Amino acid sequence: MRYIVVILLLLSLLNADEFEHHSKRHIQKELSHLHLTKQQKKEVKVILKEFREELQEYREFKREIQKRKKKLFIKNSLNTKELSHLDALLHEEAKRVENRLLLQMHQILNRKQRKYFVKHFDDWEVE
Repeated sequence: MRYIVVILLLLSLLNADEFEHHSKRHIQKELSHLHLTKQQKKEVKVILKEFREELQEYREFKREIQKRKKKLFIKNSLNTKELSHLDALLHEEAKRVENRLLLQMHQILNRKQRKYFVKHFDDWEVE
Protein backbone atom coordinates (compact mmCIF):
# COMPACT_ATOMS: atom_id res chain seq x y z
CA MET A 1 0.00 0.00 0.00
CA ARG A 2 2.84 2.38 0.84
CA TYR A 3 4.41 1.78 -2.54
CA ILE A 4 1.20 2.68 -4.33
CA VAL A 5 0.92 5.94 -2.37
CA VAL A 6 4.54 6.81 -3.10
CA ILE A 7 4.12 6.06 -6.81
CA LEU A 8 0.95 8.15 -7.00
CA LEU A 9 2.69 11.01 -5.20
CA LEU A 10 5.63 10.88 -7.60
CA LEU A 11 3.34 10.79 -10.62
CA SER A 12 1.39 13.78 -9.37
CA LEU A 13 4.62 15.73 -8.84
CA LEU A 14 5.77 14.92 -12.37
CA ASN A 15 2.45 16.04 -13.82
CA ALA A 16 2.51 19.25 -11.76
CA ASP A 17 5.96 20.11 -13.11
CA GLU A 18 4.87 19.38 -16.68
CA PHE A 19 1.74 21.50 -16.26
CA GLU A 20 3.77 24.40 -14.85
CA HIS A 21 6.19 24.33 -17.79
CA HIS A 22 3.34 24.10 -20.29
CA SER A 23 1.45 27.02 -18.77
CA LYS A 24 4.58 29.20 -18.49
CA ARG A 25 5.29 28.67 -22.17
CA HIS A 26 1.82 29.79 -23.20
CA ILE A 27 1.39 32.61 -20.70
CA GLN A 28 4.56 34.26 -21.94
CA LYS A 29 3.15 34.41 -25.45
CA GLU A 30 -0.23 35.67 -24.30
CA LEU A 31 -0.95 39.11 -25.78
CA SER A 32 -3.79 40.57 -23.70
CA HIS A 33 -1.38 43.11 -22.20
CA LEU A 34 -1.21 44.77 -25.65
CA HIS A 35 -4.91 45.74 -25.61
CA LEU A 36 -5.41 44.93 -29.27
CA THR A 37 -8.33 46.32 -31.25
CA LYS A 38 -10.76 43.90 -32.91
CA GLN A 39 -9.05 44.41 -36.26
CA GLN A 40 -5.61 43.87 -34.72
CA LYS A 41 -6.84 40.68 -33.04
CA LYS A 42 -8.00 39.33 -36.40
CA GLU A 43 -4.69 40.18 -38.04
CA VAL A 44 -2.60 38.83 -35.16
CA LYS A 45 -4.61 35.59 -35.19
CA VAL A 46 -3.68 35.05 -38.84
CA ILE A 47 -0.04 35.93 -38.16
CA LEU A 48 0.21 33.56 -35.21
CA LYS A 49 -1.41 30.74 -37.18
CA GLU A 50 1.19 31.20 -39.92
CA PHE A 51 3.92 31.44 -37.28
CA ARG A 52 2.86 28.13 -35.71
CA GLU A 53 2.90 26.48 -39.14
CA GLU A 54 6.34 27.90 -39.89
CA LEU A 55 7.57 26.76 -36.48
CA GLN A 56 6.39 23.24 -37.24
CA GLU A 57 8.22 23.32 -40.57
CA TYR A 58 11.30 24.70 -38.80
CA ARG A 59 11.20 21.88 -36.24
CA GLU A 60 11.04 19.32 -39.05
CA PHE A 61 13.95 21.07 -40.77
CA LYS A 62 15.87 21.05 -37.48
CA ARG A 63 15.29 17.31 -37.03
CA GLU A 64 16.62 16.72 -40.55
CA ILE A 65 19.71 18.85 -39.86
CA GLN A 66 20.32 16.95 -36.63
CA LYS A 67 20.11 13.64 -38.49
CA ARG A 68 22.65 14.91 -41.01
CA LYS A 69 24.95 16.07 -38.19
CA LYS A 70 24.75 12.65 -36.55
CA LYS A 71 25.67 10.96 -39.82
CA LEU A 72 28.66 13.29 -40.15
CA PHE A 73 29.80 12.48 -36.64
CA ILE A 74 29.63 8.72 -37.16
CA LYS A 75 32.00 8.85 -40.14
CA ASN A 76 35.71 8.08 -39.66
CA SER A 77 36.69 11.73 -40.02
CA LEU A 78 34.60 14.69 -38.97
CA ASN A 79 33.98 17.29 -41.67
CA THR A 80 33.85 20.45 -39.55
CA LYS A 81 33.15 22.64 -42.57
CA GLU A 82 30.01 20.66 -43.34
CA LEU A 83 29.06 20.71 -39.66
CA SER A 84 29.43 24.51 -39.59
CA HIS A 85 27.44 24.77 -42.80
CA LEU A 86 24.57 22.77 -41.28
CA ASP A 87 24.63 24.93 -38.14
CA ALA A 88 24.54 28.06 -40.31
CA LEU A 89 21.56 26.74 -42.29
CA LEU A 90 19.70 26.05 -39.07
CA HIS A 91 20.50 29.47 -37.66
CA GLU A 92 19.49 31.24 -40.88
CA GLU A 93 16.15 29.43 -40.99
CA ALA A 94 15.41 30.23 -37.34
CA LYS A 95 16.15 33.92 -37.90
CA ARG A 96 14.05 33.97 -41.07
CA VAL A 97 11.00 32.62 -39.23
CA GLU A 98 11.56 34.93 -36.27
CA ASN A 99 12.14 38.04 -38.39
CA ARG A 100 9.03 37.39 -40.45
CA LEU A 101 6.91 37.27 -37.30
CA LEU A 102 8.51 40.40 -35.87
CA LEU A 103 8.08 42.34 -39.11
CA GLN A 104 4.41 41.43 -39.31
CA MET A 105 3.79 42.26 -35.65
CA HIS A 106 5.63 45.56 -36.04
CA GLN A 107 3.35 46.55 -38.90
CA ILE A 108 0.20 45.86 -36.87
CA LEU A 109 1.13 47.23 -33.46
CA ASN A 110 1.26 50.90 -32.60
CA ARG A 111 4.26 52.42 -30.83
CA LYS A 112 2.85 51.91 -27.32
CA GLN A 113 1.94 48.28 -28.04
CA ARG A 114 5.41 47.63 -29.45
CA LYS A 115 6.92 48.88 -26.18
CA TYR A 116 4.86 46.30 -24.28
CA PHE A 117 5.64 43.61 -26.85
CA VAL A 118 9.41 44.01 -26.49
CA LYS A 119 9.21 43.32 -22.76
CA HIS A 120 8.61 39.69 -23.75
CA PHE A 121 10.79 39.77 -26.86
CA ASP A 122 12.87 36.74 -25.82
CA ASP A 123 9.72 34.61 -25.64
CA TRP A 124 9.36 34.84 -29.41
CA GLU A 125 12.85 33.61 -30.28
CA VAL A 126 12.92 30.59 -32.53
CA GLU A 127 15.11 27.87 -31.07
